[in-house]
Amino acid sequence: MATPARFLLDQAESCARAAAAATLSNQRETFLRSEAAWRTLAAREIATQTARAERERTRTEETTDDR
Repeated sequence: MATPARFLLDQAESCARAAAAATLSNQRETFLRSEAAWRTLAAREIATQTARAERERTRTEETTDDR
């Protein structure tokens, strides 16, 4: 996993810890919503990286087959 996805997952984990430590329910809910948003961003980043790697692999195979 590349650095951007790791950063996003680290932020999600930080929000989860903050939610667990929050004493006020509105704070906890805010942290939980933030955690969900960070996890969504991380999932998108991972999907983008996977698709990019697949396109690159396909392009490399096509180039190799043409020779």
